[in-house]
Amino acid sequence: MGRKWHKEIERELHAARAVVVLWSAASRDSDFVLEEAEYGKCKDILFPAFIERVECPYEFGRIQTADLIEWNHQLEHAGLVQLLASLRVHLNGAGTEPLHSAAPIQSVLKPGQTFRDPLQSGGEGPLLTVIPAGRFVMGSPEDEHGRAEREGPQHEVIIAQPFALGVYAVTFSEYDRFCEATGKKTPDDNDWGRENRPVINVSWHDAQAYCGWLSNQTGQSYRLPSEAEWEYACRAGTTTPFNTGEKINSEQANFDIAHDRTLSAGSFPSNKFGLYDMHGNVLEWAQDCWHENYRGAPNDGSAWLEANGGNCDRRVVRGGSWYLDPLLLRSAFRYGDFSDAAGVLLGFRIARAF
Repeated sequence: MGRKWHKEIERELHAARAVVVLWSAASRDSDFVLEEAEYGKCKDILFPAFIERVECPYEFGRIQTADLIEWNHQLEHAGLVQLLASLRVHLNGAGTEPLHSAAPIQSVLKPGQTFRDPLQSGGEGPLLTVIPAGRFVMGSPEDEHGRAEREGPQHEVIIAQPFALGVYAVTFSEYDRFCEATGKKTPDDNDWGRENRPVINVSWHDAQAYCGWLSNQTGQSYRLPSEAEWEYACRAGTTTPFNTGEKINSEQANFDIAHDRTLSAGSFPSNKFGLYDMHGNVLEWAQDCWHENYRGAPNDGSAWLEANGGNCDRRVVRGGSWYLDPLLLRSAFRYGDFSDAAGVLLGFRIARAF
């Protein structure tokens, strides 16, 4: 008694090891709740959950949020399991409980749901979404406008198991954190800005180093997507040249020097799998060695790593970029660049298995 309420709240926040925010119509319109949530976000100790069907407040949409909307005190409720598992890993720490104790989070996720893995050093990794199992025809038909011989022959690929893929290309803020932790030199941003822009000037080897660090931090197996996984995720069930249809325009992607540089990740609508910027903004490294065509390519979605008939000094690049012609943004477009190449067109997106 006798203490000022805002001072008491401030004292408790400073002492807190975790901040749980329950989003509802009332809480998302409360300045007090938003301030407390912002504090938790800045300290990397925020664990939000929905208790009503409301839009996530601005600046919090990319944080993994548990769904407690239909929770009725059931201990096995998926949203509760997700929230408690995240809290358990965060509060217990990697030194007292194996990081794979977070496995219950993944076991309750369904295709299309998003999540982040907790980092051993605090905070969370990049936002991921669950890509469903399925099958698709990889490559372009011979009559597709802009097609190159390296995009064929078309062949069916079966993705037997769901996997996770970055909702966005890895951003400067995410990559810079890795550089700070490892002492690696940060890549140049070409004076375009960092933060939420996709990282550029990174080689295939740089991407590998980031995946290795993220794997060590989370206890999960991070990697670059295979070329087949990338195209499957880009198409998201479509068979047209672009996941937007037969054509693509400047309201759907960043390409053809329209903005003269990269734009912030997620500046355009996502595809049907909830993935942003699969067309344009930056070219994205894949895991595979470069092969001139698909003759002999695996049909199980795995990376094609055999140098026989290919060149592992070069690696597959996908997706087009802010600079390239729209025909080079097509879902089937593929190119091989040297694995030590780095430039203003090149970035990457991460994947991991369950």
